[in-house]
Amino acid sequence: MESALVVVIDNAEPFDAVLREFAVETFELGIPFHVTLLYPFAPREELSEELLADLRSFFAAWPPFEFDLARIAVWPDVVYAVPEPDAELRRCMQALFDRFPQWPPYGGIHDEVMPHATLAEDVEAAAVFPEIERRVAPHLPRRCQARDVALLAEYEPNRWRERELFPLRG
Repeated sequence: MESALVVVIDNAEPFDAVLREFAVETFELGIPFHVTLLYPFAPREELSEELLADLRSFFAAWPPFEFDLARIAVWPDVVYAVPEPDAELRRCMQALFDRFPQWPPYGGIHDEVMPHATLAEDVEAAAVFPEIERRVAPHLPRRCQARDVALLAEYEPNRWRERELFPLRG
């Protein structure tokens, strides 16, 4: 059973509509539209009170910040919204990677982890990109506020929910 640390995008329509259609599995798992800070994070059985207290302290020292979902981009099998500026997201991600090296981002399969908000996955991205861009472009740029970080966790196989919300207070 996995967990993740994410910035949930509030009031996410029309992004949610695209996610429901083009990232069906993610949507069905109960995972909201978000920017991932660290996945995978601790397995559910390792989410101790001590670890949660460490996360509360870590994020309480972090100041809230803003970014825009500025444009749509693709990887071969993913379409995503690009957060800009991404410096604070990257700084927060790196601080988490440094603090929790036992859980490398995406299992260590990428040399560089780029902040992104997935709209479609396990798709032929080039083929679905025009449709997604047509639907989402009128809503860009979209101003987002990172006021807190959600710990999402599997509570049963293939079902996720928010376990705790960590306010950014720095």
